[in-house]
Amino acid sequence: MTAPVPAGAAQAPADPRTARTEQLQRTARQLEGVFVLQMLKAMRATVPKGGVSDANSGEETFTAMLDEKVADKVPAQWQHGLTDALMKQLMGRDATFHASGTPTTSIPPAPEQPQ
Repeated sequence: MTAPVPAGAAQAPADPRTARTEQLQRTARQLEGVFVLQMLKAMRATVPKGGVSDANSGEETFTAMLDEKVADKVPAQWQHGLTDALMKQLMGRDATFHASGTPTTSIPPAPEQPQ
């Protein structure tokens, strides 16, 4: 008799490339979220302070939490975000995806532009 698998438990993929791809995808999405968060912080820094009501610490905390939540959700909505580019870059350098077992360290040359 086998023990039931908890509903929240994830099954480990049999293929190491699939597991590594999922790990790289999560990491790339997190990095994209950090980028969005920094963008939101830079945007908010341009808004003049003062006016009718100055922001108190509660409002600043709420705004920071809102920005973190938005930064977490926005990358999943983008069609062609940074995640795609990061995945290509990371997979090209990861030994898991190369038959020789050694990662590549060179960046492929840019395609030639028509003149």
